[in-house]
Amino acid sequence: MTRLPSWAVWSIAVAAALSPVLAFLMAIVAEILIDALSNAGMLEFAAVIAIGGIGWSRFRRLRGRPHESAAAET
Repeated sequence: MTRLPSWAVWSIAVAAALSPVLAFLMAIVAEILIDALSNAGMLEFAAVIAIGGIGWSRFRRLRGRPHESAAAET
């Protein structure tokens, strides 16, 4: 098996180092969006629904595709 190229190792290291920073920035964006929706006169429940929709659209790729188990008939 071949070794990973050096750029791949560095990109994995950089992604691991920046993941807490990116998570923190996403939390700040979510808070800003909740404040903006609340200040615009929307109910807090509507703000929570909006944040849930954003989270669902961003993280739906983590679940993977459903495994199709169709029986082969002969």
